[in-house]
This record gives sequence, structure tokens and C-alpha cells, in this order.
Amino acid sequence: MIDSVVDALRHVIDPELDESIVELGFVDSVNVRGDAVEVVLRLPTFWCAPNFAWLMAADARDAIRALPGIQSVQVTLRDNAYSDEISTGVSCDHTFSATFAGQTEGEDLEDLRRVFWRKAFGMRQEQLVRFLQDVGLSTAEIVALKPSAPLPRGAAPLLRAYLDRRQRLGIESVWLVTDDQGQRIAAEELDGYLRRARKQRVSMTFNSLMCRGLLDTRYGLEPARKEDAR
Repeated sequence: MIDSVVDALRHVIDPELDESIVELGFVDSVNVRGDAVEVVLRLPTFWCAPNFAWLMAADARDAIRALPGIQSVQVTLRDNAYSDEISTGVSCDHTFSATFAGQTEGEDLEDLRRVFWRKAFGMRQEQLVRFLQDVGLSTAEIVALKPSAPLPRGAAPLLRAYLDRRQRLGIESVWLVTDDQGQRIAAEELDGYLRRARKQRVSMTFNSLMCRGLLDTRYGLEPARKEDAR
């Protein structure tokens, strides 16, 4: 069961970095006792934003609940300014706005989530298109591609990541390369579009490296501890 829980958590993504909380080292421990699971999360700094922390904690809870045979899930966030509020709110199925009543100004976390989905879409798309350019495809060839088109060897992992982010946004265009609204990008606009996307990718990559460094300094990166009590 432990391995199933950890595998489920691999699909929980830091919304700002677009990386798995397992790969980032944010899962501190997993404890399974019969049909009850407790997960302890840790973040790089004491002041990590409560909205981002909430999204990850709630997504972790939902990912584990979807596993067969699980009846109870407790998510504990440690060493954060909002640890108690987030741990209790998420584990008791309270909403973010109710947990932080009077402090959120009606913040809609799903709107925030989609903002970062669009950024992740742009980053993954830029990585794929740059690869296609590096292996020799012309701009005209790239903008004419469709999602089912065979791509050069080595493109598959980049394509999977990009199509996953594209699907999250509900984009169903017949063209592979579109903006985040599903509109096809013209050949003469592609270079400018990629320059803007590259800035976003560089920013997200830098933030990821910084978070890893801060977490390593704070705790020391190590695999999630596994305790299985049946």
C-alpha cells in the first residue's frame, strides 16, 4: 500500500514549479495503518504561501482518497506559518476560504490553479518546439504538425508532458502548436511566441532550483520515509 500511496503522490504537482511533490522532496513521510493514511508534507521555507501549500495538500488528499480501500486520509503540513490551519482544514474537508475566513478576499484557488496551468503549458510547449527546431524541423513544418503526427526520435517524453498540460486546459485543436486558448500560431509569429515562453521557462526553472536548494539547506533532501503498519 505504501508504494501505491507514493505513486499517487507522484501525480500531485507544485502549481508554481510544475513538478511532482515527490520528486521535489516535499513528501516528508507516509504512514499507512489499515485503511487510514497519514502524509506529512514539508516545504522549502516557513513562509511558503498558504494558497500554494493548500493546493498541494488538498491534491495530495484527493489523490490518496482515489485509491481503493482507503477510508481515511490525514495530511499534515509541518514547519510552516500556516501548518495548523492547512493541516486541519484539508484533513477535515474545509474550504480554503472558510479556513482563512476574512483573510483571502474571496480568492478562487481554481482560478489560481489555471493561471499556473497556462504557465506550465507554455513551458512544456517551448521545450518541445525548441527540440524540434534543434533536430532540423523548419518553422513551417512545426506549425503544420498535428498532435498525432510522428515526431523525431527523442521527442516522446517532451510530447507527453506537453499534451498532458494541453489536455488540462481543455485544448482540442487539430494543430499541435497553439496558444493557451487553443488558437493556432502562425509561422511568422512563432519566434516571438517562443521568446516569451522561454522567459517563463527560465523563471520556473530558476524557482525550482531555488526551492530545491532551500529545502536541502533546511532539511537535507532524502527519500520519503515509509512506515507501513497493517
